[in-house]
Amino acid sequence: MNDVAARHRRKKRDGTASTVIVVVLAAFAVRTFVLDAAVVEGKSMLPHYRNDSVVLILKTAYGIRGVRGKYVVRWKLPERGDVVAALRPDSRKMVIKRIGEIRGGADSPEYFLIGDNGIESVDSRDFGPVPFDAVVGKVIPQR
Repeated sequence: MNDVAARHRRKKRDGTASTVIVVVLAAFAVRTFVLDAAVVEGKSMLPHYRNDSVVLILKTAYGIRGVRGKYVVRWKLPERGDVVAALRPDSRKMVIKRIGEIRGGADSPEYFLIGDNGIESVDSRDFGPVPFDAVVGKVIPQR
């Protein structure tokens, strides 16, 4: 009887371990490729996004990025007025900004990013335009 009980406990433990592994891998995949969160730093996006606001970023809004960060599939380009998360070209630091102007063609677009609060914003006026691959995703509007 002890043998049966021990096998049952081992099966249950193995099932729990498998479930935990699947959940962790799924969470990693979602955060890496689909949805992420970021904290707005500073006053550059006032009045729409306050300092320390947490925003959700839909990473698949414009396509699918590979593990190295470049888009491997693209289905849409960001549009003027979209609020995006992007990597600054000078530091690779992520910023939340609005697309103010689109430069270049559909093959190699560059985006001039601006803050909603122009007086307080460090944006493309300071670090220049960002290429498409530097756009991490679209910020999901808050209610």
